[in-house]
Amino acid sequence: MFAKFYLNDISFKKRWLGIYHLTCLAMIVLLVEYLSIILTDLYLINTTIDKNADFIFNPFFIWLMAIAFISLEILLENKINLESGEEISRFIEFTSERKKISLEIDTITFIESCDDEVWVRTTSEISYRTKMNISNWELTLDSRFIRIHRSYLVNRAHITKITPTKIWIGNKSLEVSRKYRDKVAQ
Repeated sequence: MFAKFYLNDISFKKRWLGIYHLTCLAMIVLLVEYLSIILTDLYLINTTIDKNADFIFNPFFIWLMAIAFISLEILLENKINLESGEEISRFIEFTSERKKISLEIDTITFIESCDDEVWVRTTSEISYRTKMNISNWELTLDSRFIRIHRSYLVNRAHITKITPTKIWIGNKSLEVSRKYRDKVAQ
């Protein structure tokens, strides 16, 4: 819960920074749990006759408890989202020509990388130029998009024809590189 409200910067766009933040978060959680267990032991368990509480200090038990609480939180969150009718965002926002663009993801046919700029091609024949590289687009978009070349990221819903070396989106043919042929064949 703490991470959702206070650590909004946990992201894997910068992989090592994300791993560092998650490691720090895990250490803080473990520290709080150990301190809670020690204080509980000092206050409650030492006042009773039975002093067999060694299983509480077992790291496996602590991780098991953490997993149980996190799973419960995820289940409750999913149930609340289903009841409220909340959908996953269908839009993506990016900057093009110094303007903020909000675009429905399903209208994107493919994304093309040309040197330092990336072009977002849409069903309405409008193209948007952006500086966000194609690798970041691949991380941002979901499984509806497939990488077919170092220069192309394609929306699966708009593919009209597939061969081992090319993919067609309408009348436009795009090359499939050797590196991505196995992924395209699936």
